[in-house]
Amino acid sequence: MGNSIHILNQVFRPFYQERLQQMDLHDTRFAYYTSASTALNILRGKKLWMRAAACMNDYKEIDYGIQLLNQSIYTSETRRQRIHHLVDELGWPPTFLSDLLGDLNRNETELITHTYLACLSEHPVEEDQRGRLSMWRAYGRKTGVAFVLKARPLLNPSRPLSLSLLPVEYLDEDGFSIAIDRLIESVEDNLDELRTIKAKSVMKYFTNILLYSLFSVKHPGFIEEREWRIIYQEHAHKLDYDLVVVDSVPQIIYKLPMLGANDKGRGVLLNDVLDSIIIGPTEYGNVVYAAFVKALKELGIKNASGRVFMSNIPLRDRP
Repeated sequence: MGNSIHILNQVFRPFYQERLQQMDLHDTRFAYYTSASTALNILRGKKLWMRAAACMNDYKEIDYGIQLLNQSIYTSETRRQRIHHLVDELGWPPTFLSDLLGDLNRNETELITHTYLACLSEHPVEEDQRGRLSMWRAYGRKTGVAFVLKARPLLNPSRPLSLSLLPVEYLDEDGFSIAIDRLIESVEDNLDELRTIKAKSVMKYFTNILLYSLFSVKHPGFIEEREWRIIYQEHAHKLDYDLVVVDSVPQIIYKLPMLGANDKGRGVLLNDVLDSIIIGPTEYGNVVYAAFVKALKELGIKNASGRVFMSNIPLRDRP
């Protein structure tokens, strides 16, 4: 089974494999921006929140991905013929492509309602003392907090879950079509290896990867966000959920366990994954700082006071 997964990853996720090879997992970190109240709830509950794609600030991006896929397939007879040839070679149902596109277009609302995301942003060293102003504006509200998380424990958790952590690709129509052509070429070049795996397994894996790709593509205008997304679907390994109200909207959230040293079960170890916490620009900086240091100490996090920082971005006077 392990070798099959390796083959499927290499064939169907060429961009992802390249991104991992380019990254230094020892130094790469991600930032999770949210409000101070949500951040405190996350710490006290030891669970990272994932919200329905329909509730995200930029849920229309899912439609953007579906439209790019439609344009890429329906505007190129050559591309469709190549895919039909691969479908035949791999022993998939002849109507696979039309069924897939039809399901995506008919069930978009269902898709964004029952797929849950946590959005992270690549965090460079130069943002350690300030965070990113555009992210404070987008996610911080009056008082924002950023969890700075180490990449390795997220990408290779010691107690893995059925989640995907994927980089967002910033593509226009031409870029998306190039990506699809490269995927088709990768499958064409590896047909013999793929035939050693059950046809249904290959088809299911490809369908999931294509689905996840629609949740991780954005317009090139957002490239400065350098975003990654944790993606969870309700039919996968069951995670705990809760009913919460965010901005007056009652909703379901799913929770990625962030485990203490003595906690059992699957998830990421909080002490390993948490690099630091940045308090965003706020007139209550010292109060918020003290609260988060106290919260970390309650959780038994080592060097709690040394992990919490206040952003040095000046707070603008309110009118």
